[in-house]
Amino acid sequence: MPLINLPLSREGKFSSMDDMKAAASPIPILILGTGGITKKVYFPLLIRWENIKICGVFSKTQQHAKDACERWQLPFWTTNIADLLELKAKAAFVLSNKESHFQLIKTLLENGLDVYVEKPLAQTSQQAYELAELAWKKQRILMVGYNRRYALLYRQARDIMKEKTIQLIVIQKHRTKSAYTSLNENYLEDSIHQIDLMRFFCGDVEPLQTHYQMKDGKLQSAISTVTLPGGGLGTILTSHTAGIWQESAALHGENRSVHVNAFRDLWVRYEDHEELFGTDRAGKWVPDLKERGFIPAIEHFFHCIQTREEPESNGLEAAKTQQLMERLVSGI
Repeated sequence: MPLINLPLSREGKFSSMDDMKAAASPIPILILGTGGITKKVYFPLLIRWENIKICGVFSKTQQHAKDACERWQLPFWTTNIADLLELKAKAAFVLSNKESHFQLIKTLLENGLDVYVEKPLAQTSQQAYELAELAWKKQRILMVGYNRRYALLYRQARDIMKEKTIQLIVIQKHRTKSAYTSLNENYLEDSIHQIDLMRFFCGDVEPLQTHYQMKDGKLQSAISTVTLPGGGLGTILTSHTAGIWQESAALHGENRSVHVNAFRDLWVRYEDHEELFGTDRAGKWVPDLKERGFIPAIEHFFHCIQTREEPESNGLEAAKTQQLMERLVSGI
């Protein structure tokens, strides 16, 4: 599907005194989805977040919604999206399975809510572009939670290389076992973070080729290559037979090398010296959900709600990442 032309930002101005008062009031939000990522990340953070109020929880499974409200002492749960909309919230966190994303997000945007959604935005790039266009038409914030973009060391790595032309980049993500029965499933559910990081560091890249290996119906490993805007090469690697969980990014260009060992340390190597940075260096302690980018991502979303600025990982950016993912899988 061709890229749509959306402006990069909106005016961040208040049009009335009512708008200014609303900006100072707690933001009423909805939580859609009560699975693992919600329990591990979003409920613990949002329940204590200043100036927001969780006014309702949605799940397709009644017991899951009820249990979440009891666990976190929340006032309302439902399995009916229409009931949820009656709460008149301002924003929603869509944390349900990817199969439900398109219709839920479409309904929320059409009813005037700003939306934060866990990756991927939708099941296909065509659906993702449709949601991005709808968000713009409705003047709603649509942000996809690609938390690696907001992780401290990945952002520092990009800053260090921003004046340089990257000639080689290698992004890796390895696991000890596989739960994926196809390359498409793995790339859409898991490796899409690394595909998005490639665009985060390098901009719009062009796919070259992808090779992968299956065994007993499960993906074992995959490697994808791309060409970079400056003429260099990029590689995305994943293994599901690794000894331990590993994730890293290495960037090289103009006599400078940057290596991120996610999410703990960052090495910068020059011709005559090297530097080490890291969140676990002596005297520098950072909460795990901050160094992994979750807290900065949520902060960014609420900032965009207040200012009406476009999120860095908005719907259009997410659609471009998903389109690249599909091209890598299909070999186009």
